[in-house]
Amino acid sequence: MHVWIQSAIDILIIVMASILVLFTLGLIVLHILTTTNNKRMARIKQHILRMLSVSQDLEYLRGKIHQLLEKDGEATSLRVIRGIRSNHGIIAMTVVAEESSPEQQTRLRSLILRDQWYIAHIHKQMGSRNPDKVGLFTKLIAEMRLPDFEPDIMNELHRWPSRADNQEIALLALFRCGCEKELISLFGDPSFRLVISFRALQELFAIYNGDEISFCRSLLEMDCDSYITRACIRSIGIHGSKELCAAVEPFLSSENNNLVIDAIRTLGMLHYRGAAEAIRGFTSHPAWIVRSVAATALFQTAPDDCYDDLLRCLCDREWWVRFHAAEALGDKPGHPRLVEDVKAMNDRIAFEMMRFILERNALLKEGRAS
Repeated sequence: MHVWIQSAIDILIIVMASILVLFTLGLIVLHILTTTNNKRMARIKQHILRMLSVSQDLEYLRGKIHQLLEKDGEATSLRVIRGIRSNHGIIAMTVVAEESSPEQQTRLRSLILRDQWYIAHIHKQMGSRNPDKVGLFTKLIAEMRLPDFEPDIMNELHRWPSRADNQEIALLALFRCGCEKELISLFGDPSFRLVISFRALQELFAIYNGDEISFCRSLLEMDCDSYITRACIRSIGIHGSKELCAAVEPFLSSENNNLVIDAIRTLGMLHYRGAAEAIRGFTSHPAWIVRSVAATALFQTAPDDCYDDLLRCLCDREWWVRFHAAEALGDKPGHPRLVEDVKAMNDRIAFEMMRFILERNALLKEGRAS
């Protein structure tokens, strides 16, 4: 009897242990199923939100790209980002390219160049009939300075010659990639017409990423649109390219006053003494704006031989000419007879202008000292 009871108890213990094990396994399976279901539901919810909201989709793609760039070690491929080849994908790529740090930009560029799958995608999209889409991919090429897209960009310029936005972004890509050969060919083409603003063109010259001396020298030897020549001459002055002074000097004889003004200003900025006498003659030019620029440039190119000419310009009938002449005279290191000579001219307006500049300079000097 005792043995029988003990056997029954052992069987009950085994059964209860089995039930407990099965119950535990059931809980584990239920947890796995619930967790998997929640993740799946989260993915479905995220997908629905992306379909319903453009901003949500763009933010998702932008976040995924940043995650890819911030991972430790080598990133794998852009393929891991679902939707990267969509229209929203290229927008997100350009946004990330603009807002990333230099290190992240370098990483993204190497990732794109290494992933020939995405390079092939860009080439394909550059042939799209949609100019806005082509513009987006061109912007990415410009931001990342991607090589070997010059034929696609040149094709874009000729496909939509009257669209200023496409022309500007295509030229941006060529300038940022330092495509001297393509730019020279384009600017030398008589059928090519600029439709972007002069300010935008100046900004493009400021970011040229190639041999500026060679590029500008070639442009000045060509018969280009006057806007292109002017932007080139201004760029030479801003970047201090003294090697090109001789190439700029012939434009002092141009019939285009704007070209003359830019040449005077640039040669003055470069302190090119070889043009001093020509610039001296421009202080008597019929156009007041030419006289105004020449007054400043004469002081820059002939600081020791401009006093009498600047006194004459100080009595000019135009305010801006007087102002620039007074500024140049005020920059001369303490000419002993300046105030007396200005008074001797018996020109009240000239004297007031000179006094204003001297007082302004004194205030600025005190401000810098304090």
